[in-house]
Amino acid sequence: MNKEIILESLARALDSWIRNASAQQLWQVLQAGGLGASIHVEDDIVQARVVLGGPRDALSDIGKTDGRLPVTEAFLGKSVAAWGTPPPQGSSARTQWFLSNELAQEHARQYLVAEVSEEREVLSGFVDDWIRAHAPR
Repeated sequence: MNKEIILESLARALDSWIRNASAQQLWQVLQAGGLGASIHVEDDIVQARVVLGGPRDALSDIGKTDGRLPVTEAFLGKSVAAWGTPPPQGSSARTQWFLSNELAQEHARQYLVAEVSEEREVLSGFVDDWIRAHAPR
């Protein structure tokens, strides 16, 4: 098992998930984390698939902000009006605001892409754990 190939497959799967996740899935990750992955290796073919929910593991906290807006909000400066005014954190109105605000969702996607890139050690640890659990005995 080649760790680098598995790691790259996992990174591609995460990137694909982030690009294609629904607004509800993005919000769930921002609120509570919960990303996970399943990996299947047969011969030299690696298939990695991102799952949401399931057992907590090394990937579970990637992207979790407890519902705060992604860091990219800070770079909007005076154009913060483009967001609309977000309702207070923790309110159900905030959830509805996020689900209907494409700009907020795009910033969440950018934040998650950056988070995955920054958390390369976490991904590597996840793959190490997977290899240990699936190594021939």
